[in-house]
Parts: sequence; C-alpha cells; structure tokens
Amino acid sequence: MLDHPFTIFAPYADRLRIVFFDKSDPSMSDHDRAKLLGCDRAAALHQMHGARVVRISEESDRTEQADGLMTDQKKLVLQIRAADCQNFIVYATEKNIVGLLHVGWKGILAQAIPSFFATLKKEFDVDAQETLVGAGPSLCKNCAEFSDPLLELPGIPKDCIDDHLVDLPEIALRQFLDVGVLKKSFECMPGCTKHEPEKFWTYRGGDREAVQQGHTNVLAAVLLRE
Repeated sequence: MLDHPFTIFAPYADRLRIVFFDKSDPSMSDHDRAKLLGCDRAAALHQMHGARVVRISEESDRTEQADGLMTDQKKLVLQIRAADCQNFIVYATEKNIVGLLHVGWKGILAQAIPSFFATLKKEFDVDAQETLVGAGPSLCKNCAEFSDPLLELPGIPKDCIDDHLVDLPEIALRQFLDVGVLKKSFECMPGCTKHEPEKFWTYRGGDREAVQQGHTNVLAAVLLRE
C-alpha cells in the first residue's frame, strides 16, 4: 500500500488522502479498504471501458456502470481498479472535489478524459485548469502492443505509434492538456505494471487469470473534511 503517492497533493494532506493498493496488499473488499482508511463508506463502479462519469453522494457497490466518479462528500472512499489501464485522480483544490477515472485504450477512444471534465463542470462548476491530476502506474510506451495500431486505435496521434507499440500515457496527457489541465498540475507515479509484475497486478504481464478473478491494483481517494 502506497500512502500519499503523489507529491503534488502534499499541501492538501489534511483534507485529502490518496492510497494506491498493489500486489503487496492482501485481497480485500471495497469496504475493507475503506475501513483500512478509517471510513465506513465505499464507492466503486462496474467499470465498462467507456466514457461515462457519475457524481457520487453515497455508497456504491459496483452496480453503477461507469468509468469515472467524483464527489464532494467527506469520508466516502472512492476506488478505481486497474491492471495495466491508466488510472487517474483529479482534485479541485478550491472547491474540495475529488474524482477518479479509469482509462484503458478503449476509454481513450471514447474520450473518457474530456467526458470527466464535462461532468465536473456540469456538476460542480469546476474548470480543468482549477484541478490537480495524478496518474497511477499503467503500461508504459514500450509495453502497450497492438497488432495494427492505426486500425485498432483510429484517430490517435501518429507520433505516438512506434511500429506495434502505442504511447498511451502520452495520448492521455495530451487529452488532459487539451481540456485545460496545466502541465505543472499533472504528476505520474513511477512504474510500469508490465515491467514490474512482482509489484503490480498486470493483465498483459502474466496475471491474466488472476485479474479475471478480480485481483487488481486499486487507486483510492477520500476527502477527510469538507
């Protein structure tokens, strides 16, 4: 368990806690993770590899079909699961709004990142430039391999393709910048899930069956106060 894994959020540690659960942690339920963080309420999604983002005000037990969630409620532990896909935390510092987003390659094509910020604006009147963004470990540019990237990922920047490899983190970063997130407000945790299978759950790096059974890395965040 990596507690407070981003330096960019350090000034807000009194009102926001972020934890990244990896392979070193025992398997546990969403509620068990919430209790570990000193809370009674958990919110997680039935992740669909799409672009739907929802506002959460109470507990959610993976029945809501979406890939992003956000809240202004304290002591409600938001959780996103990933095992190679990109996973992000977004925090609006002035209004104290936190959100999490799961973005696989399908989510990139579906415009999950712009969808998240459209929802953030609609629900809380927060603009992208008012937020800080942290990216959890995922596949690096040397590990996201496709049979035919131009066919499978239509419309992605050609300079992000190197033969059969695609730089998914760079594409995601560009989408964040395009919606207005400031580059100085974006931070990536070090590590590639496939390169470090001893540390991270990785679908492409040898854990396919385990991941299908529910073993994943989990990015969790909770507001400590309003």
